[in-house]
Amino acid sequence: MIDHPRLASTDEDEPAIAVTLDPDGGPNVTTPGRETFTLSTRGAGLVVDDLGYSGDEEVASVTAKALLLTGGAYRPDETVDPVDVVKRLRSPDGGKHPTDAEVERVAEYIKRAELEQRVRWLAAELVEGSRLTEVMSTDEIRTQRGRMNGLRGIAKDL
Repeated sequence: MIDHPRLASTDEDEPAIAVTLDPDGGPNVTTPGRETFTLSTRGAGLVVDDLGYSGDEEVASVTAKALLLTGGAYRPDETVDPVDVVKRLRSPDGGKHPTDAEVERVAEYIKRAELEQRVRWLAAELVEGSRLTEVMSTDEIRTQRGRMNGLRGIAKDL
């Protein structure tokens, strides 16, 4: 069953997000299924504390993708490829539209994250393809490599 991203809980009652993903083998292998990703402390802070999501409320697609790309939604004891997960993400047409406040808060969340270099292009697509462009530019997406290069520059100056 294809459904919009929704707030969920893990078996340990931790905040999580449930999303619909195409199977690993591609769209023609089997039907898409629901998978649950635990929210990190920062991710839960964004979704539950800052944005006020509760119960099994539908989460705006832009927020769900931001969480998956930044590591704010993860699987404990399992390595998850954010590029693969976002490419396999499925949602029916329509869905919850983020408020202006949500767009601003998600933009701040992305600006503060340090993404893997190989994930940056998907984050740039997310920004360019959504209302996030109203409050941030793709130049504000930080990567771990960029931070390391900045630290090297500081060290050279010392």
